[in-house]
Amino acid sequence: MSVAVSQGAGTVTRKPATWLHDQHYIDDEQRDVALDRGSDAARDLPRAEKLAKLLYGQSRRTPPFDPEALPDDGYVEDQLTIERVEPGWPHFNGGLFATGRFGPVKVSPKASELTRVGWRVTITLARIRGAWTIVEVGNVYPD
Repeated sequence: MSVAVSQGAGTVTRKPATWLHDQHYIDDEQRDVALDRGSDAARDLPRAEKLAKLLYGQSRRTPPFDPEALPDDGYVEDQLTIERVEPGWPHFNGGLFATGRFGPVKVSPKASELTRVGWRVTITLARIRGAWTIVEVGNVYPD
């Protein structure tokens, strides 16, 4: 999804929310919630896309390694939630298939700046030479 499309995705909620309200399908509170979510999406979707690109770029620089040589708790491939962020070091917790905590994971200052607690990331992490390393990245999903 391009940044322009993701910004537009949040913005287009205004007209349907207003129309639903004007037709008395939703009340004032429901309209306000929809408008707030649209504003959040317009802000967060481009940020999440930029973060995904930065993390993907970082994953391309991971040195070759043998996943079979890693212990079971040294490799995770799942949709993980960002649990907390220390400058340059996000921490993840369990996803759909994995349980536990993973991290910290060193990322660039720009990626750290974009990272938000509660966002989910489709990611593969490996503990290489004692440090969690990004191996692959799919999408980043704002909460």
